[in-house]
Amino acid sequence: MDFTGTRAEIQQRMAATRDLAARRMAVLHELSPRRGERILEIGCGAGLLLREIGLSVGAHGLAAGVDISPDQIAAAERECDGVPGVRAAVGSIAGLEWPDAVFDAAVAEHVLEYLDDPRAALFELRRVMKAGARLVVLATNWDADFWHGPEPELTNPVVAAWRAEVPWPNLPAQLGPMLAAAGFSATRQVPVPVVNSGLGEDTVALWMSRLLAVAAEESGAQARPASWLAALDRADAAGEFFYSSVPILTTAVAV
Repeated sequence: MDFTGTRAEIQQRMAATRDLAARRMAVLHELSPRRGERILEIGCGAGLLLREIGLSVGAHGLAAGVDISPDQIAAAERECDGVPGVRAAVGSIAGLEWPDAVFDAAVAEHVLEYLDDPRAALFELRRVMKAGARLVVLATNWDADFWHGPEPELTNPVVAAWRAEVPWPNLPAQLGPMLAAAGFSATRQVPVPVVNSGLGEDTVALWMSRLLAVAAEESGAQARPASWLAALDRADAAGEFFYSSVPILTTAVAV
């Protein structure tokens, strides 16, 4: 999935919310970056996590971010301006421009589930990681995403249009064997849930609903995204809105 144009703008607004700030801290805690380390972020987006990694590894370390979207890399460069050791570049996990065994850790936040072949991506990540390096993957079990408020006949087609863009909608459940095959061990999984009972500017739910609406509009599917968004607003005004999501943090070690 390529976050450019409107999608990039929505993703950047969502990344700035309180909800995702808390999630970034959970990812950072799991990644546990140390001074002087070389850490790779795949799908670095607008660079908010990359900045935190750069600050953690310091001037003698390296925080390398890769994203396929030039819009996102431009945002990441602005976000990380002045942080020594940060390098952000347009690139693809299909072929990383790094030699073998150079990174002490790597992180992929909401990336692998959107790839046609996450197995190949894990093999490529393992190639550039040292033995004993830490890998942190954040992915959502999309079957557990829940919207309450609009009628199901409005919600279901919009959600289905989004699901059609996610080749691996429940990747956390399938990740263990993929990691083992690619040369990782010691897998650990913990949930990082999001719960919103309103549609404020600082919630994931607001910006995720906008993203789903764009996907439904672009898909040409038999969905009514504008009507769905209006129904969400009515439910919110009536105190009847609810959204929950269950991203899963998976941590493994390169062997």
